[in-house]
Amino acid sequence: MQPHADLAANAPYAVHRIPTALIETMRLNDGRSVLVRPVLPQDADLQQAFVRQLSPLSRRRRFHGPLVELPPATLRYMTEVDYQTHLAILAAVFVDDVERQVAEARWVRRSDEPEAADFALAVADDWQRSGLGTRLLRHLERSARDHGVQRLFGDVLHSNQPMLDCMRRAGARLRLDPLDSSVLCVEIEVTGGAEAPWRAAA
Repeated sequence: MQPHADLAANAPYAVHRIPTALIETMRLNDGRSVLVRPVLPQDADLQQAFVRQLSPLSRRRRFHGPLVELPPATLRYMTEVDYQTHLAILAAVFVDDVERQVAEARWVRRSDEPEAADFALAVADDWQRSGLGTRLLRHLERSARDHGVQRLFGDVLHSNQPMLDCMRRAGARLRLDPLDSSVLCVEIEVTGGAEAPWRAAA
């Protein structure tokens, strides 16, 4: 029996298989630990709270504009991911048994170039310079490689020195954006690609 079309259209986004290989406990340079796990559809409130707690400077560095909170459509986009064409992870800690997100990272496969993906990364202000960003970037690289992605691309504001330092440590290639002098284009070669190229489901 097929569900009524209206009910199906309004049904909540569901994840049928959670990639448990992405779950990891990371111990950082300063001795603190975080839980890294896949982003789930029910993480909308967690993701929104994370963005709101970022300083204006950190939000500008992440979104390249004066954003204060995520619009509903963007929030859905950032939490309703399929882990194949769009993979997102978050880092969290628990304070008095309440989960607090302290970082997020993701890559999105390019539809016209399936062996390339665009990536983004953000870390809460009080967790920056702990090594968390570098560790999450390595996590992204591993997952991208496992999914047949060979190159990661991103845009970093020229003034975002901490992120540029992270990119240089990762061996990224940096070049000026020909259309925006405030932005540097980042390219990371993902080494040891997957055994077989990725193919979209028929």
